Amino acid sequence: MNRAWTKSEIALLGTKPDHELGRLLGRPGKAVWRKRRSLGIDSVPPIYRRWTAEEDEALLSMSVDKAAKLLRRTAMAVVLRRTKVRKRLGLSGPPLLTLQEAKRRIAVPRYSSAQEHDVVKFIAGPYEPPLVPIGRWLKCKVRGLLRVGGYTNALIPWPTAEGNARQLILCGDLVRALRTESGRAVCFHFGISHSTMSFYRKRLEVERYNAGSLRLQRRNVELARSPKARAKMSRQREGRKDLMRPADRRRLWRIQKRPKPLAWRRKMEVFWRRRYALIGKPPNWSEEELKLIGTRPDREVARTLGRSLLAVKAKKFQLLKARPGRG
Repeated sequence: MNRAWTKSEIALLGTKPDHELGRLLGRPGKAVWRKRRSLGIDSVPPIYRRWTAEEDEALLSMSVDKAAKLLRRTAMAVVLRRTKVRKRLGLSGPPLLTLQEAKRRIAVPRYSSAQEHDVVKFIAGPYEPPLVPIGRWLKCKVRGLLRVGGYTNALIPWPTAEGNARQLILCGDLVRALRTESGRAVCFHFGISHSTMSFYRKRLEVERYNAGSLRLQRRNVELARSPKARAKMSRQREGRKDLMRPADRRRLWRIQKRPKPLAWRRKMEVFWRRRYALIGKPPNWSEEELKLIGTRPDREVARTLGRSLLAVKAKKFQLLKARPGRG
């Protein structure tokens, strides 16, 4: 620690972080820092981008997703910085609205595009908050009676518990929306994160796929069936060979032949009944369609029959299982 600095060691000051350069030179990081400061040599610029006062004001005035997109930062970085800035300013939670401000805040939501509207639109709306004066009591489905401390600054302002601005009172239309709508729609309109929405659903014992989630899933399936999406998937899968060996195929057949438990069959029966009631049952395979399978590539058969490639491959697998000598 007391050995003299050489010219080659001094030339390396400022080229690397002090702690990293200390490991290379066999010196403590504080000694490297002290020598560099005494010589007036600047440190290495940090690899991260420092936050400015304008960015701090922006992240306090908009949502996490909008701030991350505007500032070109990750959502987690915006959340951590917002927490740090609010703690420095002495703010205990997000800004809340009064009853009069909440009444003026309720309006028809404006979407940035038709695609966003199709993703986050309600199927059983509209939903309205319980507009009660601040200080009154509301019964939460999870925590019991809670005193209203304010309203969230969201598209649908919702009352929060007194003393905790992040704790929404689960009652009324919010409970109905959590049970009916998709998670993305609830997060967008009520201004909560996906983790908070999942926590509320778990406490309310909401099933994973409700009506809104199934509608969104059906929309994604229809988009995947578009000619543009099919052409893209075809380009990615063109030329790929079947990697399943005959022994693996026979093993998979044996697994499929195993009898399923009665509880599993009842659960799947309920699931498919609800799914068919919402999106409709697909048409049964005709004899002409079954004869066409295997005569041409699966992708051409799917395009001719108007079915998905996965459905054609699954039906082909069933036919091969029934008649192992075929194909």
